[in-house]
Amino acid sequence: MNDIKKLRRLMRAAHAMQKNNPVILRGVSITQSLAVKYAWWFESFRLKLRNGIYRFSYFKTDGSIREATGTLNLELIPEEHRPKTDGSTAKEPAPGVFTYYDLEKKAWRSFKCENFIGFITKV
Repeated sequence: MNDIKKLRRLMRAAHAMQKNNPVILRGVSITQSLAVKYAWWFESFRLKLRNGIYRFSYFKTDGSIREATGTLNLELIPEEHRPKTDGSTAKEPAPGVFTYYDLEKKAWRSFKCENFIGFITKV
């Protein structure tokens, strides 16, 4: 991915986080600066998942906590679940939403970035 696309995705994610939670994100008033820091952090998380398997947790929409084991490494994803595109026409995820392949459920899952709790461990 070229740098302009990456920066555009980061800024859209930051804007979505700030727009969806203008006052509080886990007890902290969210500013544009903080939203950009979160967006950069999620980009580094995305890169880690491209290189391996991680266990992490987040809040589901019903308020329960979900512990997931996921990856973005195509070599670790079964052939029938890999994206069908050649990469040039791949659909970008919605801003502020993190998509990953869940190795336990054997399906693609996503969560809002503001619902992320943290890493548990690298598998």
